[in-house]
Amino acid sequence: MSINLIISFFLAGLAFGSWFLMAGLAFYAGRTRVKKIDKIAHGFEIPHDSIFFLVMRVPNYGGALLWQWYAKRIGLAGKIEHFDQRFRWPFIAAFLLMLFGVLMLIAMVLFDHYAGIT
Repeated sequence: MSINLIISFFLAGLAFGSWFLMAGLAFYAGRTRVKKIDKIAHGFEIPHDSIFFLVMRVPNYGGALLWQWYAKRIGLAGKIEHFDQRFRWPFIAAFLLMLFGVLMLIAMVLFDHYAGIT
């Protein structure tokens, strides 16, 4: 096995591992906390509780809970400020894990393109 192949597998493992952790956090936050944000943000609970729908919503709320400009962009600026840090951490962690996974996947693709697997 060449060193380039090992590095590519390592980067892919980091990407997919972070997405797996993000899906676990999305499942945890989705089952316990998303309905509270839905009631405040939209005025009602969104009835879809599938893991695929939660994996889309939890990082979206994580970005809004992390950055004020993103909360303003999606219309949650004045509605989410009363949530404490203990409530926010799974959303923010899922958002950052999603970004880390995307960056590792991009790094793997760029590494394979420029260094090549030999």
